[in-house]
Amino acid sequence: MPNIRRFIVYILGLVVLSFGIAFSIRSGLGVSPVSSIPYTLSRISGQTVGFTTTAFYSFCIVLQLVILKKDFKLRHLLQFVFSYVFGLFTDMSMFLTRNLATDVYPVRLAMLAISLVLIAFGVYTVVLTDVVMNAPDGLVKTIADHWHIEFSKVKSIFDVICVSTSIILSLVFVGNITGLREGTIIASLSIGRLIGVVSRRYKEKIASLYT
Repeated sequence: MPNIRRFIVYILGLVVLSFGIAFSIRSGLGVSPVSSIPYTLSRISGQTVGFTTTAFYSFCIVLQLVILKKDFKLRHLLQFVFSYVFGLFTDMSMFLTRNLATDVYPVRLAMLAISLVLIAFGVYTVVLTDVVMNAPDGLVKTIADHWHIEFSKVKSIFDVICVSTSIILSLVFVGNITGLREGTIIASLSIGRLIGVVSRRYKEKIASLYT
């Protein structure tokens, strides 16, 4: 039963994370760095954010395979399942929040704040349950371990690459920068700290759900 409960809590973490992404998009104030490429690809291709998220995450898994080669294990391969399921949850969350878009700036800020809290809880729950790591973080960890670089440094560089790539794709294919605003900067500066707060205050409560 503990393993089943752990998996259920993990799935709940994915759902919470997907709603965090949906709220950040609906706020219209900019998505988080790791969501910037899927969002931009969605605007370019006309596909759903869930579909492009699955595609981007799958690309991150392929890069892990290229780096790890024979050290690529079944645990890494399971990230494909995570990516597909998370893509479905993201589309579900986008559908359920479809009527929340507004032009009222204070409300947008409130939605952004909600998104940051949801993302922090979602990310921490997924990490704490330790079922399957999400693909972008899996790629960051793979690079950090393979070349013996501090995880946080690789994460920071990865976020910059995501945002830079999103800007280039937006300018080339859309003609303007899309999905990147003050909320992107706020997310970059605050999500890590919020995860720290969740870890300190809610670790035992979250863990008690599956232990």
